[in-house]
Amino acid sequence: MELLLLPLFLLLVSADRKAASLSKAIVTLHPPWFSVLTKDLVTLRCNGSGTPGYNSTRWLHNGAIIPVQSQDYNIRADTTKYSGKYQCQTDQSALSDPVRLEVFEDWLLLQTLKLFYMEGEPMVLKCHSWENKDISKVTFYQNGVGRKFSPRNSSFSINHVNHNDSGDYFCSASIGNRKQNSAVVRITVQGPNSSTSKIWYHIPFYFVMGILFSLDTGLYFTLKREKRRIPATKWQRR
Repeated sequence: MELLLLPLFLLLVSADRKAASLSKAIVTLHPPWFSVLTKDLVTLRCNGSGTPGYNSTRWLHNGAIIPVQSQDYNIRADTTKYSGKYQCQTDQSALSDPVRLEVFEDWLLLQTLKLFYMEGEPMVLKCHSWENKDISKVTFYQNGVGRKFSPRNSSFSINHVNHNDSGDYFCSASIGNRKQNSAVVRITVQGPNSSTSKIWYHIPFYFVMGILFSLDTGLYFTLKREKRRIPATKWQRR
């Protein structure tokens, strides 16, 4: 019986090792914005090892399989139901990490590549209109204060962000004769060594606690030895 089970065991071990050695696929957005407006066209591309072919890719939306097997998944976001987490997998790659897509119904949308930036990174914002309608008098705001005005340019870029660039952003623009405002987007700029600095902040505390613990331990054993050396006092009745 054991000889019969051995090949099955080896097969399972081999399959587990193969699965563990596979690299994850990567989902990318084209255009790269993770937030879009209804009726926008978005292409999700599955980048992973495998044999190129029509039936070599598996797609998931919020954990449910999508009936699409091509490398590119093209979406016309007719409704907000297209919002959610997307994943993909090829025949020779592991399931990708989820990529989130948000679909909004509005006239204007402030688009950013991400919500968290590291100091020194470039940041690009776009004031995007529904159905790509022509816009004018475009203004970008940070914490209610205007950062940039342009008669036509719908983009605002910062070459190297710092902590002063954190805040609540939105844009305003005229569509035809009407002025529209986008919803507010909170963007955070983090220090390059924020996690490291937190560790160094706690090192002196633990160092002092270690010294106090050593002193307490040494004092305890010293008193214990001294107690053993003191002879017991004997009392005699007279």
